[in-house]
Formats: sequence, structure tokens, C-alpha cells
Amino acid sequence: MRVFAISGYSGTGKTSLVEAIVSSLVERGHSVVTMKSSHHEAGPDQGKDTLRHLQAGASLTVFIRSTEEVKLKERISTADLAKLSEHEFLIIEGMKSANIPKFWCVGDTKVAPDEIPINTHAIVSWSANPGRFNNIPVIASEQIEQLVKIVRSKALDVSEID
Repeated sequence: MRVFAISGYSGTGKTSLVEAIVSSLVERGHSVVTMKSSHHEAGPDQGKDTLRHLQAGASLTVFIRSTEEVKLKERISTADLAKLSEHEFLIIEGMKSANIPKFWCVGDTKVAPDEIPINTHAIVSWSANPGRFNNIPVIASEQIEQLVKIVRSKALDVSEID
């Protein structure tokens, strides 16, 4: 199983991007599972984003409440990780501090250099002008094929994650 994250602050398009990437990967014949990581307790709308992940084609989705610890393997049980690892891709919504490959979603805000997390492979903007920011490509959120190409080439095997 290969892992890639979609990170960013609330309201920057993370869930919409997860939906588009999952749908595109599934259309290409890949099996995909998702994980929603949130600092918030699961509330009455707990399943809203995870339901959207499933509707986009994810075979399974898991909600986890994140802590200050950023290691993926310490946030999810061995049993859940075993269930997830039967699939080709794990797309995570959240986990901006984890050292796993990711996109940094900025929505329509300006990019702040000190906020770009480690292991960011592209900055995703709603109104991106093609270019680079601190040597990281800036890609418009509707450029799904370009983003999926990055996911397929940069996703990290789960065994390589500490």
C-alpha cells in the first residue's frame, strides 16, 4: 500500500480534492482507501467527509482523531492498518505535520512560506497561476490529472513510513 496526504487548513478544499483524486485513481483500476485525520472530536456530522470519500469510490474509510504525535503507525491500530493495507493506495485527509508525501491546499489564500509542511510535493490553489513557490510547484485544484500523476509517482510505501 502506498500513502499520500492532502493537507491544509479548514476550508481550503481538502475534501473536494480527496474526492477527485480517489475517483480518478479508482477509474484507473486502483483500489483506494481513505483516512480522515482531525484535531476535532467526532461530532454529529462526523461522517460527512468520510461519506464523501466513500461516494467518490474509496473501498473503506477511517476517521481518526489526531494528537500532537505525527507518526501514522502510532495513530491507527494494527488491525485497522492491516485492513487498509490490502489496498493499493491510502489517501489521507489531514496529517499536515506527518513526514509523508502530501499536497498543501491553500484555497484562495496566499501561500505563507513558513506554513508549508515537510514533504510537500505541490501547493494546490483554487486560482493558481502555474509556477513555483519556494521551489514547490503551484497547481490549480482543477488540474486533477497532473495531481494524480504526482500521487502515483510520489506516494510512499507504508513500510517506509516511520
